[in-house]
Amino acid sequence: MIDITAERFYGAKSEQITHQDVLRRQPLGPYQWLLMQLNDDLYQVLSDSERDVLATDAGANAYVEHMEALGEVHGELTKAPATPLGAEQSNTSLVVGDTIVKVFRKLEDGLNPDVEILSQISNPHVAQVTGYVTLAGRTLAMQQERIDGTDGFELATQGFDPQAAHDLGAAIRSVHTSLAETFGTTTVDAQHLRETLHGNLDSYLRRAPILKEFEESIRELYDDTLNSATVEIQRVHGDLHLGQTLKSGDHWYLIDFEGEPARPLAERQRPDHVMRDVAGMIRSFGYARAVRDLDAEWERQCVDKLKLGYGQTDPALDAYIADKAAYEVVYEANNRPDWVDIPLDALRSIL
Repeated sequence: MIDITAERFYGAKSEQITHQDVLRRQPLGPYQWLLMQLNDDLYQVLSDSERDVLATDAGANAYVEHMEALGEVHGELTKAPATPLGAEQSNTSLVVGDTIVKVFRKLEDGLNPDVEILSQISNPHVAQVTGYVTLAGRTLAMQQERIDGTDGFELATQGFDPQAAHDLGAAIRSVHTSLAETFGTTTVDAQHLRETLHGNLDSYLRRAPILKEFEESIRELYDDTLNSATVEIQRVHGDLHLGQTLKSGDHWYLIDFEGEPARPLAERQRPDHVMRDVAGMIRSFGYARAVRDLDAEWERQCVDKLKLGYGQTDPALDAYIADKAAYEVVYEANNRPDWVDIPLDALRSIL
């Protein structure tokens, strides 16, 4: 049986495999499409009997040519020669003519937020979905217009003009407005959000004890900035950073609306405070500065311009920046210890 645990898209490499099975098998051209179960998770694979071949030219073309045979088609699917995008991550993206086909590798019950959001909102700063495929309620793949642009993180690490951050802030605000108009807003007790942030910190402290010295200050920040009786929440991007943007000419696009893949689908679909997205972008500028050793003044100007472009921000922004930085400390402490000072310095600054 094909072993997918070494594949880039398989995100549970630290888990012991106790159960593995092929639930469905279907020929796609010269290959076999497999619906595989590993422990409690489902994955789709395109196999030549030895390995996954979806990220090869031949495999990509076989998938695109036959993907309507895999499940129920919604909207329209167009065909053209397919080329893997090359940035293999938790999903696999294929360039198909003037479109992108995103193949979701890990399958979950329910419509993927990337499809759900982009097939419903109309906004000049997102790429429209033209069609998608589901199987038993799970999203297999989606096709959307291709944006000919440059990755925002790549641009930022080149030290772009901070005025570009102003335009990015305006684009984020525009998308948030469209999300609110399409999916609505909800007023909740601010205590609910405070408890969520405190719960996050509890988890971070267990995984990164280095955060202990900041605990009291972080908790005070949460209580001080989310001190109103109620707060408005809505659907947001959920995992917004410079790498989730493309700049085409002077125009910004936001991409990849599925949220953090490690979180359960139901959690990624929940409404949240819009400041979570703004905070994620602010922290991304911090990383761009650190990675390329850019000037601190450049980062400050970018953050100021981003806020100005977004418009009215909320005192809760500092709480969400701290939450994001604390999460980054956990990630860096466990994956890239040499980088842990990047988010630690951000915490020291904001606290």
